[in-house]
Amino acid sequence: MPAFWLLLAAMGLSALAVLVLLGYLAFLAPRSALAVAPALVAYGGLWLLVLLRWADPVERRPAWLVAVALIWGATAAVVVGAGSGYFVDDVLARSVSPTFAARWGAALAAPTAEEAAKAAGVVLLLLAARPYFTTAWSGAIYGGAIGIGFTVAEDISYALGAADEVLPDHVGAALQIVALRILVPGFVGHPLFTAAAGAGIAYAWLRADRPRRRRWAVLAAAVAGAWLMHFMVNSPLAPAAGEALAGIAWSGFFTGYLVVVAAVAVPVLWWLAVLRHHDAGVVLARGGVVDPGAIPPGDIAVLAGVRARRRAERDARRAGGAPAAQATRRLRRAQRRFAAAVSRPFRGYAAALPPAWLSPPVRRWRLEVYAARQALADLNPSPAAATSPAAATSPAAVAAPVRSSWLAAPLLVLAAVGLAFWPVGFLAALAGIGVAWRHGRRPGRMSRAVAAAVLADLFCGYLSFVNASIVVLYPG
Repeated sequence: MPAFWLLLAAMGLSALAVLVLLGYLAFLAPRSALAVAPALVAYGGLWLLVLLRWADPVERRPAWLVAVALIWGATAAVVVGAGSGYFVDDVLARSVSPTFAARWGAALAAPTAEEAAKAAGVVLLLLAARPYFTTAWSGAIYGGAIGIGFTVAEDISYALGAADEVLPDHVGAALQIVALRILVPGFVGHPLFTAAAGAGIAYAWLRADRPRRRRWAVLAAAVAGAWLMHFMVNSPLAPAAGEALAGIAWSGFFTGYLVVVAAVAVPVLWWLAVLRHHDAGVVLARGGVVDPGAIPPGDIAVLAGVRARRRAERDARRAGGAPAAQATRRLRRAQRRFAAAVSRPFRGYAAALPPAWLSPPVRRWRLEVYAARQALADLNPSPAAATSPAAATSPAAVAAPVRSSWLAAPLLVLAAVGLAFWPVGFLAALAGIGVAWRHGRRPGRMSRAVAAAVLADLFCGYLSFVNASIVVLYPG
């Protein structure tokens, strides 16, 4: 397809430019390159592990397509984003004023140029590898991979550039830049920006069952959300909030900065979480349409959620020991792969039976599902678990939250104090971890109020960690 060859050509030409630039910087600062490159590659690998294992609960993406997304982010997106960013910055300086460009240029030029370059990669991947985009969530996954590649390449260039600014090959300065760019703004980085834009692009392209106006509205909102998050990270507004809160005793500078950034990112994260759960259910429901015996309706809710799967595995372990938990895990893995193999021939979100659903991968995983179900039935940890893995967890235990909503108020008070006095955030984080661990051992689940309070406490703990780390890295 033309899009495939355009993708390869753009990546090849851009890779040459990126390799020349990074090679030149590594030649100037070889010790810094040996120090920061492995750390940033490991950081990107951690992001990729979270993206493909935790954020994608049902499907398993082909390694070659994920690699293409990573390479696009590290090559073409960097080159196009950097060149276009300089152009936009120059236009701002000439059309408004050099002072305005110096203050707002990074906030306006970088989101406009870089997000457009990364979103172009999602569009080209969608054109070149359409069968692998089975849901809108596919756009979020490949967009996140593009963002990871972009982050690694950009951070390496910034670190090597900083290593040669004060002293030749200053390893400490390079490591300081790496730590600063990893800690601030944390999870609100290029993977999240491009995941939001990619989800909007895939939604507008694939959701033919939705009105066109709604699809364009979702696309515009997703792209605007990605741009706004990037704008807020680079804008003077977040540092101004940090300076305002830094006047309070024991309050760190990055408390206000990260609060402002998180205020924009939280709605985007909520939308992505809703989309992830919905599209996982869509993929599993397609498997149930093809073969209701392989994926009964009661299994969909358990398979679509990470916590529900783990809770069911714990119940199976309690009922039948480690063999029962292993058999349950094997059955769920086979069900997810069967659903993913069935989902690929579908076009759009309509639940219509694909014409070639008995392809070799589908037949193989269908047989694996029934073999795993039979192995679980032979162990027979409980009659319910033998018939359906979803029933291994009591419906009443899954549906009814634990009655501990009284915990929400003190946890929220602790979080509020932790925002103003960041050392208290460490105590808030410990309290949140303790409550989450306690509820994880119970058969039910915590109420939404308690879950929100725990997340607030963990966020305050992260603020404390960032502020303490910055004090150590940049004393005074």
